[in-house]
Amino acid sequence: MDTQICINAYDKYKNLKLAANEIGIKWQDLYVILKKEGVKVTGDKARYGSETDKLAAKGEKIFSDLVPDAKNLNKEQYQSKIDFDVFGYGVDVKTSNLNKSNSKAKSKRWAFSVKKQELIADFFVGIALEDGILDKVYLIPCEIAKHYQTISVSENGSKWDDYLIEPNDVLGFFRSLPPKETMQ
Repeated sequence: MDTQICINAYDKYKNLKLAANEIGIKWQDLYVILKKEGVKVTGDKARYGSETDKLAAKGEKIFSDLVPDAKNLNKEQYQSKIDFDVFGYGVDVKTSNLNKSNSKAKSKRWAFSVKKQELIADFFVGIALEDGILDKVYLIPCEIAKHYQTISVSENGSKWDDYLIEPNDVLGFFRSLPPKETMQ
């Protein structure tokens, strides 16, 4: 099998099964060829992921538009431990739609789960969507988010509103930080 055909098929779909079907081989064989050629097998959660994955991909896209200097670690590794490296700082983006927490709740909230990255990320960026459109951005240092599993923000206001940042100020914040060694 021509390796360039394999690489092109994977680039087209970012899905092992679909690419392998197109070129008529098993996905396992395609995977081996890609790995031998040094192609990063990362997938495309915006197209093929669960609803949660698609929501996360939307927030990550918003963040990369706000901070074009950010290095997207998900493009280098499938399900990277954190989403972005920004000038050496680890940033994990959390995305939430405004929803009721349960059927009896009167108000709505955004919920950002930070438990998996609380000891890894330097910053959490909460992308708060309303009806799928950016409503608010929260920038929370890891020191503040430590020991929380979920950051819950009411539509009517919350202590977390102290960490609101204007979307156009996010890049400037990261550019103003002191230098940090590049992440490995």
